[in-house]
Amino acid sequence: MQPQLFEVNMMVKSLRLLFLCALMLGGRMFAQGRYPASPAATGPNFEASVGYVYMSSTSPSLERTRLNGIDATGVQQFTEHWGAMLDLMYARAGNVSHTGQSDNIYSGLIGPVFYLMQRPKTAVFVNALGGVAGVKSAVFVDSNTYFKGYETRFSYAFGGGVERTVIGPFAVRGSADYMRTTFVGSTLAREGQNNIRLIGSVVYRFGRR
Repeated sequence: MQPQLFEVNMMVKSLRLLFLCALMLGGRMFAQGRYPASPAATGPNFEASVGYVYMSSTSPSLERTRLNGIDATGVQQFTEHWGAMLDLMYARAGNVSHTGQSDNIYSGLIGPVFYLMQRPKTAVFVNALGGVAGVKSAVFVDSNTYFKGYETRFSYAFGGGVERTVIGPFAVRGSADYMRTTFVGSTLAREGQNNIRLIGSVVYRFGRR
């Protein structure tokens, strides 16, 4: 594993880049809000959501870990079918592999969204996201010894979901995706983690009354 200071600096730089992307999306939202929307456009221009995330995580050297946490997204829609999503997540599980240590995963991902269907109250979408994820956990080196540390590496996710209008600018969203992260195994070599995320969110659509 690399020195902790290098890992922290890499994570800070990556989050700065994601933050700048978020500012660019937000700037477009406010700029478009000053002018009438195109009559041909459908759906909200920008929406933000926050909700609960359940994650099931597996890796070659660890038993399945179940994490719970919070997920927040911002979606900028450019056309009827295309948009961009920024996804921020933090999930945690306690007593990993009976070590008494917690498992923490935090991530910042960004990428395109494609709307397969949009109706007045229902939308179906798929997305593909990439960015960084940090994993802080413990792993057994042998039956009596475990290693505790963290890794910050490139991460990606792809999946989809359904969104349903509730009232006015508020909607609910259910989504599921596959997420790839990285940690270390029993040999202290980096190994890929296969994660399934289930997310339930409350959505606020700016510009929708």
